[in-house]
Amino acid sequence: MRYWLSLHPDISRPIGGVKQMHRLAEAIQATGREATLIQEAAEFHPGWFQSSVKTISLSNWKSLRDQSLDPSTDVLIIPETFLSILDHYSGGLPVVVFNQNGSYSFGLPGAKTFLKPSAVIRRYGQLDIVHVLCVSQYDYELLSKSFFLGEDNVSLICNGIEPTCFPLGTKRKQIAYMPRKNTIDALAVVGLLRSQPWCSDWDFVEISACSHAEVIEILRKSLVFLSFGHPEGFGLPVAEAMACGCAVIGYSGLGGRELFALGKHLGVVHEVPVGDWPCFLRSVQQIDDLLHQDVNAFTDSLMSLSRIIRQAYSASEMIASVRLAFERIESAISR
Repeated sequence: MRYWLSLHPDISRPIGGVKQMHRLAEAIQATGREATLIQEAAEFHPGWFQSSVKTISLSNWKSLRDQSLDPSTDVLIIPETFLSILDHYSGGLPVVVFNQNGSYSFGLPGAKTFLKPSAVIRRYGQLDIVHVLCVSQYDYELLSKSFFLGEDNVSLICNGIEPTCFPLGTKRKQIAYMPRKNTIDALAVVGLLRSQPWCSDWDFVEISACSHAEVIEILRKSLVFLSFGHPEGFGLPVAEAMACGCAVIGYSGLGGRELFALGKHLGVVHEVPVGDWPCFLRSVQQIDDLLHQDVNAFTDSLMSLSRIIRQAYSASEMIASVRLAFERIESAISR
């Protein structure tokens, strides 16, 4: 089987879903199957992470689709945001939807168009969509139950985190955050924290316009990561921060609930209701208190959380889940 993964337009700025589409292609290849990314330009690479996946230009893929691709051996994988153009894009090939954020199923935030929910649900149920992939337990329930797709037609694949995400060296009394999503919340919370007398000895580092290696370097040096992502299909920054040994405070984005649940018993993760700025302050102060009470116990909890996350969301776990999902896909195609 040959799998063609749609990933365009070509965008250089850091977007976690772009990197994970590359990682999905790599995991498909690791199971012995062929995977190629469809881009605007075959030679394009986002540049902020490492990947050597095979690529093809959109124009060349369309020519190939029209001339020689075979529905019995060639499968198109599209993001959830391509649903509205699918009918004239797929060329009759069987389709797998890689839904990385169920909240985007009816349209992207801020977009001028909003797809009618009943039309989206009906389109997901048509025969050319042979399977749906998702990356969180929250979205699995949304798609299998609320979209009426059923458990046989949806597979939850593990969102593997980078093997470079692990604690290294001495931590600073530093709080890292990403302001790309919900910028006002990020600026407000950081501003409020800076004004608190008990927070005067904490440093703050904004993560923006960084390569993935630079992001990991910041997280490794930070004690706390503030999460402002909502909605999230999974919450990759949260997972990477936990893996790097950070306490995490903030929004789960719904898709990241499973991450917060894994660390709740350790006392170093705090899920915050969306928009609850005082809860951010209380949670950071609790972390500050823990740090002063017993720094060794606090560090041990961070290291335990890191081990749990790195084991649950490893590259090998991702490959195993992809292998199982693609066996189901190929079974559906052969029927």
